[in-house]
Amino acid sequence: MRTNSARWRYLIALMLIAALAILATGCGGGSSSSSSSETTAESGAESSAEEGSAEEGASEESSSGVDMAALEKVVHEHIKPQGIGPTVPIGKPIPEDQYAVFINCGAPACVVFEESFNEAAALFHWKVDNITVEPTPEGIQKGFAEAVRRKPDAVVTSGFAIEQYPKQAKELNELEIPILSNTGTDPSTFNPAEGVTLQTQEPELVSTAAALMADQAIVNAGGEGEFIATNLSGYPSVAIQVKGFEEEIESKCPKCSVQRLEIQPTQLGKEAPTIITNTLRANPNVVGIYFGYDGIATGLNSALKTAGITPPDTYSWAPDEVGVEELRNDEKTGAVPLGQPENGWQMVDAMARLATGGNVEDSATWGPYVLWAPEFDNIPASPANPPPNPEFKAEFEKLWGLK
Repeated sequence: MRTNSARWRYLIALMLIAALAILATGCGGGSSSSSSSETTAESGAESSAEEGSAEEGASEESSSGVDMAALEKVVHEHIKPQGIGPTVPIGKPIPEDQYAVFINCGAPACVVFEESFNEAAALFHWKVDNITVEPTPEGIQKGFAEAVRRKPDAVVTSGFAIEQYPKQAKELNELEIPILSNTGTDPSTFNPAEGVTLQTQEPELVSTAAALMADQAIVNAGGEGEFIATNLSGYPSVAIQVKGFEEEIESKCPKCSVQRLEIQPTQLGKEAPTIITNTLRANPNVVGIYFGYDGIATGLNSALKTAGITPPDTYSWAPDEVGVEELRNDEKTGAVPLGQPENGWQMVDAMARLATGGNVEDSATWGPYVLWAPEFDNIPASPANPPPNPEFKAEFEKLWGLK
């Protein structure tokens, strides 16, 4: 929840931007300059007052070193959904004999992803085997080894990098079984015989989601302050998110600092709230905390309340049911949804293109990220895990020739 001081800094930033806009309007082109000498004394006085206010605002902006107007522009460009990524119709009948193995990472986001994939696959009566793995080296490799043994038409997964299952990835490549992944660290090859065939949210793209929240955080903090970036160890995709947030803070906000906090997967929902609470107690000047995965923050608000600590602004990637409810209740400042519902349908889109001899690259484009925040009043009222784009099913069905 935004602190009072952070809210005042945000309002001041908006007033400064407004003052700069007034100055720019008053000094637009040559014709405006020539006509200014003909204005009344009253208008001249008003113009002087406006210019003085704008100059004062420019001075404050310069002292922080932050281009607040530019950050505001980026943030506001992402508060409404802008459609799914793929735009090319399949153009051929999609076969019903496809078989997929879905490897579930076990986190709530992966569960929603699995359910979404199964829902879309059912439209074509495909067979899907779902395997949930422990996020340990042994667990991950065991799951992928089982996928190799079953020899499906494609393996679908989320959050894992090939470095976590190198032997099994090589075996899948040799069998030319496509690996379709979301939020991993390996770039798309678009070739079932090499690496990850399709990575729908590649590292550079995922980093832009974190940078978007960092921009919002800088604006809300008034261009200065201390931040914490919380990482979930063992998930390379989460580390990419956290690094993206850190780098944006460091590059765009000279008077800001950011430190990293590591949380282990086994601490989620258990020791994690206490660890974070103790970190905030030891760092009382923190104005914002970022979670590379929203589930890290589960139980934190209750722990902070018990400890008598006022929460700083909070930002997170991939809010699940609890995180979305916190956004609705103004208990979280901002979040970028992973788009788990869309993820599943986009993977089916990729399998359909492979099965019909199409170009799997046509499935690669990811729709623009949406930034949810109470201040924008843009969090869907339902369901529990809402899609960023409520029209995504109809848009995919149109590409598939079902509508």
